Amino acid sequence: MPMIAVAQSANPASAATPASAAPAAAATAGPNTNTGPVTWADFLTSCQTPGQVALTYSEGPSEATMEMLETLKEAQATVTFFTNATWLQYMQYAGVTRHAYLDGHLIGMTYRLPSDTSAGRTDNEIQEDIARASRTIQDLIGVYPRYMKIHESNLKDSRLLNLVKSMGYTLVGFNMDEYDYKYNSAATSSQIAEVFNAMFTKQMDAYGRKASYVVAGYDVPTTGAASGLPKVINTIQAHAYDMVRLDGCTNDKTPYKKDPILNNGYVGDAKSFGAAEYKHGQKSVNFTPGGGGGNQQSKGASPVGGNDGKSTQDTTSKKSAGSRLSAVASVMAIIPALAIAYML
Repeated sequence: MPMIAVAQSANPASAATPASAAPAAAATAGPNTNTGPVTWADFLTSCQTPGQVALTYSEGPSEATMEMLETLKEAQATVTFFTNATWLQYMQYAGVTRHAYLDGHLIGMTYRLPSDTSAGRTDNEIQEDIARASRTIQDLIGVYPRYMKIHESNLKDSRLLNLVKSMGYTLVGFNMDEYDYKYNSAATSSQIAEVFNAMFTKQMDAYGRKASYVVAGYDVPTTGAASGLPKVINTIQAHAYDMVRLDGCTNDKTPYKKDPILNNGYVGDAKSFGAAEYKHGQKSVNFTPGGGGGNQQSKGASPVGGNDGKSTQDTTSKKSAGSRLSAVASVMAIIPALAIAYML
């Protein structure tokens, strides 16, 4: 899975259920509108505050998401999930997305053009397709996503990227690739944490100070993102970096859009940056390297702006990787019922 500017996978084009119609821009025929140059300066690729790490996961939800949510809950940490609206037609995945939002994670959107090209489509048709996906997410969590990753963009389709910007979405890139698609087995997923360790160490050796990172990961079962996450969190903790959502990364108190198609402003919610329920930081978690062996844990790490100001040393947690997976299975079993209750 080659890594590029923004999220990518083999997922099909979005087939989300449309909601009520929104005002539409005038149709523009042909492929040659909004074709100005798009550069990396148009993407969010780092945080405003040194020492922050914003983990982002694209192309979900999937079977891996609930395992990640259990790990993040144990760590008292939050991340940004870029939801692919295609999968929300499936009840279990819709329930996972709502679960992630209620747990305090920021929900963005992965968008993929039908056939991966804007050729042959009017501006209005593209805008409506984007809005349709956004409405599908809003139907689950009550707000429209603002932060967006484009499937297989790599700056190839300037027209699409300019349309996304004109609609008021924030394009998200990265300045660290965690290579979870490379370290994609239980035996190798612990190597993902070594990517973080090497980056943090080289930064300090070269400059004598911390940087900030927007990290690209994939929320799909074919990567090592879920199994590698416990050790990643412990590595972040050991280097005294602070885990944040993208709104904390950018000091953004309004990380959701007012409208899925119009560029008419933004809103926050109870868990947005600056609100009472906003969370940042993390604590160490237990993990089983390679899917076997005894539990291990980072030692001697100092607090880094955690959620409650207490020591981040996890001296009471006794959860093993096996018990965490049991919890995942239990939650997955009740998600269909939760989703049904929400939709009624």
